[in-house]
Amino acid sequence: MYTITINHKDIGKKTYEIYTKEEADKENIDYSPWREAKEGGWALSDDGFVSKVIKKRRYGSNHEIDNVYLRFAWGYTFYNPKYTSKELKVKGRKSNTTLTGKRPIEVKAKQEKMKNLAMVYAQTMDTNKTIAKVYGEIDSNTERRVKRNMRTEVFKGMVRDELSKLLTEHGLTENYTLDLLERTIGMAKDKKDVTNLMRAIENLQDMHGMKDKHLVKTTDTIEATSTTKLIDELREEEQKLMAQRTTVKEED
Repeated sequence: MYTITINHKDIGKKTYEIYTKEEADKENIDYSPWREAKEGGWALSDDGFVSKVIKKRRYGSNHEIDNVYLRFAWGYTFYNPKYTSKELKVKGRKSNTTLTGKRPIEVKAKQEKMKNLAMVYAQTMDTNKTIAKVYGEIDSNTERRVKRNMRTEVFKGMVRDELSKLLTEHGLTENYTLDLLERTIGMAKDKKDVTNLMRAIENLQDMHGMKDKHLVKTTDTIEATSTTKLIDELREEEQKLMAQRTTVKEED
């Protein structure tokens, strides 16, 4: 059993219990299949969770039968009794304010406005210019909300995807970045200065989002090697070079 507290506009905060079917049976809770449950009663979901129906409403539709709205502590759903195949599942929901149970920012990520925001930001890297380009003139509250969304990991991931597309269009693919990384390791082993080149490669990796992935590159000399290992190897070579340079200076 777990609980969810909702701050209702009319009655204030109220805590609701969500049980598994087994727990509800032990508590002798009288529940019904979710389609049959009444407002204030207990409903059983298709994946075996029992919770109270906070609200149940009927709304007109284009069909002969009205749509039904059900509100629970863990979220809400709409369904039409005419279609009996719809399932109601509780497990895995991350939000009780969206129909799908996904976090609001994940839902927004599918919207055209958010996609445009990521695309423009990938090209400008300027928050204010991006907002002005996509939204035009907006009030301060909306601007704060948009900026808050742009700071989320979901949005950053969208921007990385857009940057990756732009880089690929210019021939700077992930494979190109890995090839550069391998060449840089070779240069480090040959005692050449690779600091600036390494910095450029790391920027490319950030833009492709490669540091967050376990990418595999197969070549004549490197098989099934992750980018993380390549970077570690390069840094080890750079540290050796720095130590050698320091030694030379001390001898002088």
